[in-house]
Amino acid sequence: MLQAQFGYDFQYYSLNKRSLNLGGEYELNSDFLSNSFINRFAQGGYIDKTMKDDQLKRITGINTIGGLLNTNFTAFFGKDSSKYRFIAGVNHRQFFNASITDDVFKFGFYGNKQFVGEDANLGNSQVNNYSYQEFKLGFLIDGPDTTKAIMGMALSYLKGQDFFRLNTNSSSLYTALDASFINLTTNAQLALSDTASRYWYDFNGHGMSAEFFAETPYKSRLGDSKFILSVSNLGFIKWSSNTLNYTADSTFTYSGVYINDIFALKDSTLNSISLDSISQNATNLDRTKSSTNLPVTFLIIHKIRFSKLFEFTTGFRHLFNANYKPYLFTEGTFYFADKFALNTHLGFGGYGKLTGGIGLSGTIKKHLVLRVGSNSIQRLLMPNKSLGQGAYVSISYKF
Repeated sequence: MLQAQFGYDFQYYSLNKRSLNLGGEYELNSDFLSNSFINRFAQGGYIDKTMKDDQLKRITGINTIGGLLNTNFTAFFGKDSSKYRFIAGVNHRQFFNASITDDVFKFGFYGNKQFVGEDANLGNSQVNNYSYQEFKLGFLIDGPDTTKAIMGMALSYLKGQDFFRLNTNSSSLYTALDASFINLTTNAQLALSDTASRYWYDFNGHGMSAEFFAETPYKSRLGDSKFILSVSNLGFIKWSSNTLNYTADSTFTYSGVYINDIFALKDSTLNSISLDSISQNATNLDRTKSSTNLPVTFLIIHKIRFSKLFEFTTGFRHLFNANYKPYLFTEGTFYFADKFALNTHLGFGGYGKLTGGIGLSGTIKKHLVLRVGSNSIQRLLMPNKSLGQGAYVSISYKF
């Protein structure tokens, strides 16, 4: 009745068969930033030295953070007399991931004084963030024989909404010993979608994706078992010709600004400084099309139903094109009177480290199924020390 969402819609059919499903989920995890730090940074507020120092203790050279947001409406339908089932769905998806060097974190939150007389490594860092809407159609093959495999596939049209990609490549910042000048050497690249079109109804790109699903049940000495394989988000988005592509491949030196009269700051040098002038003089801008490969999600799940009261699950998940590490997890599901279930989750990897979660589900009058839970409940228990947060909720009507 219950398992981790992981952003693939075919699981609704595995759990509910013919049904209407409305759900949402989000994940946010890091291998060095605590939940309290992320919440303070996102919501606003003072980040003191103690909080910064706590994060500094966990940096490891290349540090990652990433997450996703997914809301969906999915329908599975078909005749009882046919072995074919069909899927139709509408999703909103957003993906975010970043990897930064230790020096980027130190420079961003402590300043450049610590790097006097040496280079701060601001390169080998990247940030990706994009959102899009998905319109899905597909089918499954599922006959009345429950001992045979279930297979399905779907194709989706993608409407690109928002896009941001930054790659610092081999950038560095040098601060002179006497602090008389700063040198920034960079060949960074920045691409972002049309800044005048930021709403969900704006068309900033178009793309396609495919999804595949297979479920194979079998009998074992331990109990009824099954393998589940899912490949989703196999596709791309081609962003429009209004996409802004900035490049910078130079060395810039800053040695201060000369002020004639501190009580009359109308010096022509100051008046000529603006964000627009810096951007124009330091970067090259092209408005050209850009493409994004989606973070392909590969998921393997194995289930063993030891009894009517308990099911044990092991799984593997990986996101390609997403700075993601392989994620291994186990789950135990406890059933009560065929109407309620309690799910426990334990995993390691992904954007973070060790995570644990819990979920609940209930069936009302055989048709309505409610699910709510989190794969990262440690946020509620230890926000100052724990890494990772997330939640999922869904309501399904079986018919």
